[in-house]
Amino acid sequence: MKSLLICLLFTTSLFAKTAVLKGKVESVKDCSDKAMVWVSLDKDNYKERILLMHSEVPVGGTFQVHLLPGNYQLRGSDKVGCETFRRIKVKEGEQNIIIKMEKK
Repeated sequence: MKSLLICLLFTTSLFAKTAVLKGKVESVKDCSDKAMVWVSLDKDNYKERILLMHSEVPVGGTFQVHLLPGNYQLRGSDKVGCETFRRIKVKEGEQNIIIKMEKK
């Protein structure tokens, strides 16, 4: 029974449509040289907004996240108060995005 369940989960995951979100971090002059980037489900209620990935990325650096197609929130912040926020719709396949950190 256990092996049947594992086989079923593995087979199902092979046919799932996936997306790759590739991003690059850019910044204005007054911001820090690195930013913390978060990808979460696109929910307005913070209790429903599940964090899927967070990573510290240097300015000019890149990140990559494998997701299912859908709606997500992309946030970034640094230690001097620069930030960014975008709602994104991720489609099947590969998608490139640039995050621009700005002083608020």
